[in-house]
Amino acid sequence: MTIGRMLNSLPVAALAIGSLARQFTPEVLVQTNRFSGSVAVSPSSSAIAYIQTRYSIDDKRQTTQLLIQKLDSNDAVEAHQVADFSTDARPNPPKSDSEDAQDADSSDTVKTKKLKPSQAVWLSDSSLGFVVFDSSSGKSTLYAVSNHGGHKHSRWSKPYPVMTAPVPISDVQFNTVSGVLAFTAEVYNGTSTLDETAKRDRKEQERADTGQVYDELWVRHWDTFVSPKLSQIHTLKLESGRHNEFKPKSEIRNIIRDTPSHGRLDATDSFVFSDDGRQIVFVAKKPARDYAWKTTSYVYLADVDGSAAAPINPGKGGASSSPAFSADGSKIVYLQMDNPAYEADRNRIKIYSISDQSTTVVADDWKLSPSHVDWIDEDTLLVTYNDWGRNKLAKVDIASGEITPVISEHVVGAVKRLSGANSLLIDYSAMDSPTDLYTVSLDDSKLTRVTDLNPELTKDILSPAEDLEFIGADNATIHGFILHPPNFDPEKKYPLAFVIHGGPQSSFSDAWSTRWNLNIFAAAGFVTVAMDPQGSTGYGQDFTDAIRNQWGGKPYESLIKSLYQLLESHPYIDSDRMAALGASYGGYMINWINGHFDGFKALVNHDGMFSTVSTYYSTEELYFPETEFEGVPFDTKARENYERWSPERFVANWKTPTLVIHSEKDYRLVVSEGLSTFTALRRQGVPARLLYFPDENHWVLKPANSLRWHQEVLEWITKWTKDTSDDSKNGEFDEFDADVGRISGSNRFRIQNDEL
Repeated sequence: MTIGRMLNSLPVAALAIGSLARQFTPEVLVQTNRFSGSVAVSPSSSAIAYIQTRYSIDDKRQTTQLLIQKLDSNDAVEAHQVADFSTDARPNPPKSDSEDAQDADSSDTVKTKKLKPSQAVWLSDSSLGFVVFDSSSGKSTLYAVSNHGGHKHSRWSKPYPVMTAPVPISDVQFNTVSGVLAFTAEVYNGTSTLDETAKRDRKEQERADTGQVYDELWVRHWDTFVSPKLSQIHTLKLESGRHNEFKPKSEIRNIIRDTPSHGRLDATDSFVFSDDGRQIVFVAKKPARDYAWKTTSYVYLADVDGSAAAPINPGKGGASSSPAFSADGSKIVYLQMDNPAYEADRNRIKIYSISDQSTTVVADDWKLSPSHVDWIDEDTLLVTYNDWGRNKLAKVDIASGEITPVISEHVVGAVKRLSGANSLLIDYSAMDSPTDLYTVSLDDSKLTRVTDLNPELTKDILSPAEDLEFIGADNATIHGFILHPPNFDPEKKYPLAFVIHGGPQSSFSDAWSTRWNLNIFAAAGFVTVAMDPQGSTGYGQDFTDAIRNQWGGKPYESLIKSLYQLLESHPYIDSDRMAALGASYGGYMINWINGHFDGFKALVNHDGMFSTVSTYYSTEELYFPETEFEGVPFDTKARENYERWSPERFVANWKTPTLVIHSEKDYRLVVSEGLSTFTALRRQGVPARLLYFPDENHWVLKPANSLRWHQEVLEWITKWTKDTSDDSKNGEFDEFDADVGRISGSNRFRIQNDEL
């Protein structure tokens, strides 16, 4: 099954990329329409609401729109625009041009141009809410629009304020049966109201100093220093009044404030209502001193009236995720890992019975690891899972554990159940098809397109992903993808972009991406190849685990062996014009390659690792290196593992020109790792360039920064892989000796057999 330009396409606000050249360039990519946040489905599943963003290079502005679209019709219907907000996206816009969302005022309605919408939530079939945050006051307001005659754009009212919270709120949900609105807000431990938290925030802003004190780990996470505040779930009741307009019926209540936690209790995963709206289930990490080196998190069950939440799966297990109530509210299905120190352990499907507090494991002998689970009916579950480069959708029979695929091609993302029909709403994409919404029938797997956010991006300018399989370390099958440039001619020679994924417990999937989009390299004229070596997910847990204490071993061997088989089977690839690129673990591998292999003309290291030892002491999630290198670096035996696989040991061998990219707010692999890499290169006279972003984290997310990233990367690999028509080598490649992991005969390397 492929994603084509199906009938029943429902166009939305069109992006004017048609005037650009018919080529997929970074300029086109950063100006695509994108979904922001999750899609909201109306109670009867007759309509959806979603937020769409787009960036304009010429205007330097980011536009955010809230759109309502019918779902119960096969007619091509324009989505109705509820809110349209535009802001200057420059880091330091002129004050006269700066705009921001406005706080709720005393008037019944406000102009939609003043509202930056987020978090769409249906209050009824004829009333849609959305959240607006006012950065000047720190307040969040829930607005709503009402419809009195069907989903026609002329019938929707102007937005009116429903309620205002004195602090930022997120994860907003509403249960139409109980009339309960729920959301998360960060609050100080011990405070009883949001007003108390807001008051303390103001007091904090009046401090003369900026010092922050910590007595335990962790201190920071991803791109933010941990604050004294906790993300906790709050509820209040709403009622519908005059003209179907909603208003608060009760005070806001923190429903997990009284939970005995003995420390931090953050609601780390999105919570879920029971169908009757009386209970909520959520995930929170185990509060303990070992917060930074254990993954343990529990599934908590709480009443919406504020009764103390209690974990349904206490014990010494690993991370929990994806809880969901059965239709009758008697059971909860969730995913849990067994190993409390391993973030890439296999997820197991578990069902908890509320009445007798028993737990059943479903499909325990399944070798793959689901990422999402939900109910279809009392006998059947729904899962998504990664399998050989595809993120699939399947039904699971609870009694037998039998897995029945529903969608097996490309990539299924978020899944929403639709009422009144045996179907789902999914986001779906492929490397040659941007993310859009589809409905899928659980009876016959029929896909029907709902949105077409980027109609200009057709298959004549995007290359499909073709499967590759080679033999790697341990005689394992190594899977990956190859993309060819537009107007590909196998009689010509092409440069190679060899892309290495991060994680390392991740994989390349046939999915659309706004970062590391492989079609960008293919469109620039590179044959683009992305392989999944040991450590990758979607090939069984043993394959994922095979990277442990083998960071520069089996994955490296599999990548280089795959490269040689690729060159042998694809003679149109010019072996004298190859570039390798990687991020995170892929950046680590770039540094490792530079110390062990000289077959590439250019390297790109994005947020990579320079020293395994220094990274341990500066990263936040300590359970990751402690599992990967089998201990802590201050243990004598484990220290040998850290040093064995540290790229820093082989700096003297580095000779390949390298573009180093790192960002200041990357707390997973701190900026000193990138600076150290650049220093090692330039001090030895190796051609190198450092691209530094002071305002990005582990990913480059801002549109203008993304554009600069792509321009620098393409310029670098193009510069060093130019066709010099050197006939002296005739495109031949030295033989790779897998026993020692180097180019045979090269005097550059002094690597002993036991190092691999």
